[in-house]
Amino acid sequence: MAYYSLVASLPNLQIGDEPPFSTEEYVSNCAQWVTERETEILRKVLLKEADIAPCPLCKMIYDLECQIRNAIARHRGQKLGIDFKEYLQPHDGFSGTIETFVSDAFTRTDPVELEQTLDRGRWKLTDELIGQNFFGFEKVLGYGIQLKIVERWNRMDVHTGKEKIEAVITANTEKEETAEA
Repeated sequence: MAYYSLVASLPNLQIGDEPPFSTEEYVSNCAQWVTERETEILRKVLLKEADIAPCPLCKMIYDLECQIRNAIARHRGQKLGIDFKEYLQPHDGFSGTIETFVSDAFTRTDPVELEQTLDRGRWKLTDELIGQNFFGFEKVLGYGIQLKIVERWNRMDVHTGKEKIEAVITANTEKEETAEA
């Protein structure tokens, strides 16, 4: 089914921009336009509700993200010299594109650039998911995935990052002090 009005009403998204609305608001708004089954798919993929099995599109997205995470685990494991195999999850299919952009990301020395490269790769995969179906449900779902990426980058700021790293350091220091006592 084509969703011309819905897709035409969606504002353009770019990483680094303020999101026009939250993912929850997006799913709620889409529920007015798409079928109940499609609303369920949006909730499963965008709001991380469980049970991906009944939806082939959900399974495809899960497999792509699983391959991304596996590739990240391999690179981090190799870099740290630890056995990464226990962190790998099974998935169907294989994408050379994923292996390429994850490898490219791990050539970056700046953690922010690494994360940006990974999210640009996810963005590109989402564009490929949409394909030529610019007004179909794939576009509605793809927009939601890209909205989540925009939201993620919008939540990042230096102050919050420093607070989180200080909390991790404090927690680890406390554990060491307790272990020494």
